[in-house]
Amino acid sequence: MSTEQHSQNTDVIADHLDTLKQIEIEGYELGVKKARNALFWAGGLILLWELLACFRATGTIDSYTLTFALIIAGIFVGLALWTRKKPYTAVISGIIAFILYKLLVVYANSENGVSVFAALFSGIFVTVLVFVALFRALPDAKKLQQAKEER
Repeated sequence: MSTEQHSQNTDVIADHLDTLKQIEIEGYELGVKKARNALFWAGGLILLWELLACFRATGTIDSYTLTFALIIAGIFVGLALWTRKKPYTAVISGIIAFILYKLLVVYANSENGVSVFAALFSGIFVTVLVFVALFRALPDAKKLQQAKEER
């Protein structure tokens, strides 16, 4: 086999491996996209829930509640956008932020006379969906972040 043929074979194999690696990365990106969407949804729903709860309780939306809701929603939107650069770190941070938010809701509602059990399980369906989407994306996010760091 001549040197030129060997070089062509090596190029074909390298191109094939690059294609396989790209397909693998696209699979990871699909899993991370689901987590990104869950973070966007979490931010939007939290904003809606907080404003609706305040309006129900007082008949108006005060600036404190609006500011709080916008900050919390902004955190989740920021984490969703961050999944494009550091997917694993953003998903882990999203899980931690969501847990902290739920604990804050439980604490705030228990201070207002709502039982801890009722506060903990309010919005349970959405909470489960967000957690499932985030935890399922962890392996893909980790592999995608590693692949991005290797480039």
